[in-house]
Amino acid sequence: MKAPTSGGVCPLCGGKKAQGTTTYSVDLGFGVVVVRNVPASVCSQCGEEWIAADTARELERLVEEARQKRLQVEVVAL
Repeated sequence: MKAPTSGGVCPLCGGKKAQGTTTYSVDLGFGVVVVRNVPASVCSQCGEEWIAADTARELERLVEEARQKRLQVEVVAL
């Protein structure tokens, strides 16, 4: 995922960005964290995704929590 931007034109392909959701996953080596329904701006043409800074901070918090618990699989939804 790229740095957050809001609406408008995709800087990669020129397509139109719209609000949507994505799935974010991280391989921790000993396990996997999957976060579904993550709010994102998504390009309708190339599918590239951008998430806002506050959403990224929440994702980091969830991943750190799973890392501390040493979970093998953690699936959550925002």
